[in-house]
Amino acid sequence: MRSLRFVAMLAAWTVAGAGLEATVILPASLEELVTGARAIVHGHVVVTEPRWADGHRQIETLVTVRAEEYLKGDLGGEVTFKVPGGQMGPYRRVVVGAPTFREGDEVVVFLNAQGPAVPWISGLNQGVFRVAQNAAGVKVVIPGVSLTADENAPGVTRQPLQERLALRVFNVQVRALARVRVLARVRALARPGVPTRDGVPVREGRAR
Repeated sequence: MRSLRFVAMLAAWTVAGAGLEATVILPASLEELVTGARAIVHGHVVVTEPRWADGHRQIETLVTVRAEEYLKGDLGGEVTFKVPGGQMGPYRRVVVGAPTFREGDEVVVFLNAQGPAVPWISGLNQGVFRVAQNAAGVKVVIPGVSLTADENAPGVTRQPLQERLALRVFNVQVRALARVRVLARVRALARPGVPTRDGVPVREGRAR
C-alpha cells in the first residue's frame, strides 16, 4: 500500500515540567497527502481542548473544526481530531513538527481515521494548510508550518502572501486528485481479475 513518506522519530527530554520531542518528517507531495487522507476538510477551528493520554504519560489536544466544505470524504458538520502536544496545568508537551491551533483559525486539514478512533492529521504539519488573505483580499493557503509559528522560525515559508496559491485553486487541485483516485478504484473494481494496490490497478512484471 502506498503511504505518506514521513517518519516520526524518538526522543524527548523534560525540563521544568515541559516536554520537547524531536520529530523528523520526510516531505510528502500533495498527491500523496490526498491519497493518504480519509477526509479533507476546509473550515474554522471552534474548540481546542488539551487532555492527558497514554495513562497520563502524554498530552494531546483535541481540535474541533466546523466544516465549510469537504474536498474528500465527509466526517460531519463538525469534526474533532487529535494532535500531539498541549498543556495541562504546569505540564507542557511540545512536539516539533506537530501543528498547533487557535480558535478562529481557518484551515484545510487532511485527516486519517480508523474505526471508532479519534481522527488524526496525515503527515503532522504537512497535513495542515492555514488560510490567510493577501493584500488584494484573495484567500491563499500557507502549507506545512505550525499555525502559531513565528514567520522567522526555522522551516517557516517566507513566500509573500501575494505569491501563494489561491484557496479556490488549491481546492480545485485537491478535488481533482481525489476524483482521479476514486475513478481508478472504480475501474479496478470493475475488473476483478486485475491486481490492485490501494484500490489502484498495478502492473505485474517478471521477477528478475
